[in-house]
Amino acid sequence: MKTESRLEKGYKKIIEFELDKTELDRYRKTSFEKFRKSAKIDGFRPGMAPESMLKSKYGAGIEVEAMNDAINSSYKSFIIENKIYPLSEPVIENVDKKDENLKFTATLETFPEFDLNSYTGMTIEHDKAIVTYEEIDAALNEILDRHATSKEIDEPVALGHMVDVAIKPANVPDAKWENQSIEIGKNPNDTVDKELIGLKKDQIKTVSINPTGQEGQSFELDIKIEKVGKKILPELNDEFAKTYDSKFPTVEEMKKNIAENIEKSKLNVQEMEVFEKFAKRITDAHDNFDVPPSILNKYLDDMVLNAQKQYGKNIDKNMLRDLYKQNAEVALKWEYIRHKIMEKENLSVSDEDVENKISQLAEERAMDIEKIRKYYSSKEKKQMMKEDLLDKKLREFLKEKNTVNFVEPAAAKE
Repeated sequence: MKTESRLEKGYKKIIEFELDKTELDRYRKTSFEKFRKSAKIDGFRPGMAPESMLKSKYGAGIEVEAMNDAINSSYKSFIIENKIYPLSEPVIENVDKKDENLKFTATLETFPEFDLNSYTGMTIEHDKAIVTYEEIDAALNEILDRHATSKEIDEPVALGHMVDVAIKPANVPDAKWENQSIEIGKNPNDTVDKELIGLKKDQIKTVSINPTGQEGQSFELDIKIEKVGKKILPELNDEFAKTYDSKFPTVEEMKKNIAENIEKSKLNVQEMEVFEKFAKRITDAHDNFDVPPSILNKYLDDMVLNAQKQYGKNIDKNMLRDLYKQNAEVALKWEYIRHKIMEKENLSVSDEDVENKISQLAEERAMDIEKIRKYYSSKEKKQMMKEDLLDKKLREFLKEKNTVNFVEPAAAKE
């Protein structure tokens, strides 16, 4: 058997086969013996009819089965011998039986094969992680807001009011009221609280809700005003700082801690954004392969299914697939590149790495280490931790082997 194979787009394996007459005759003989055992010809017991009579009656069927067996067997042998792992069933084309030889082509999808292009020596720019006074004030205001109290007032509902309501499905017999507190105007995207503006205590209003925005997904709620309150914020002083956390003797110490936490959060975000820039630059440089369609379609199917679970089955599946497709292709392509880089650079996670991370989590969360260890004892959770640690090692590697120039943010320049 002669074979020639080539790779297109990194994943499409095209294999050309040629079998000579001697090889085909072996398949013909096997096919003939199968027919001989089961063929029924008048005047002869099964398996005893002369060869000439069998070929005269079943010759076409014998030949078709022999050719099919030759194609299937040759394909399977090639796949096994060359350690190819197909992602799809082969497409058999160009079947040609001339000059006593059989030629055909098998096309299939495999995991991408590609050479790594450069992923070191790059230079990118990124904003510095700067904490502003406005961010500190916003964090302080959020803390004060969480400790706010409410004083009942005899006024219609207005923006900024703290309102206690009772809610139940409209037009549902025996439906129970459920209590809820709403700060009017706190969430600009909330359409419910806008419907309550102007209502007074004990008034009831039926409100139409459509959480998905999809046609036919609306339902109605009865909302009763139980209490209208004015929000009262605590005074920001040293006494409040001590009450909030005993380790803060003054407001200034509290502000300092807030600034440190904001900076830590920004540095974590910065690390991920820098990594994403490197990942995009590296992915863009790898135009030597594409994502196999079978992998992409399975990935999109899962994304659409998750969206349907969240937003309802009536959502347009084709619209979702088009929406997700480009990002899905980039994400999957990066996964192949990422694994190949880690393999080449021998990046791995040891049991010691996992244990060190568990110790770190126990210290950060002030928890018993055995509770943390128990939480990550399952195979799935331990694997998730290993993936996170592996990603961190890759981020650190790329940061070490490339250059990041941190610049003043545009807002700071202005």
